[in-house]
Amino acid sequence: LSGINELRICTDYTHNGKRLRFVPASLKVMAEVETESITLPGWEEDISKARKWEDLPLNAQKYVEKIEEICGIPITWIGVGPDRDAMVAKPAK
Repeated sequence: LSGINELRICTDYTHNGKRLRFVPASLKVMAEVETESITLPGWEEDISKARKWEDLPLNAQKYVEKIEEICGIPITWIGVGPDRDAMVAKPAK
């Protein structure tokens, strides 16, 4: 996601005025769905060499924390590249 100025996170789907709890399985319904999203600032830095939480740009950290907040579950690992060891462990709160 490095290099993207703004990152949008979809928070809700609505269909015919009704909030959906899950992403629709039907392509027909999905084509008719309206989305609600929030926008967060992105980051320019290359994060592929990051191996510690502190190595990530502040906006990347905030992005991960917002996803945790929305989903209601902790994120433990963040992939930062294609290599097997390209992982950042997120400290528990």
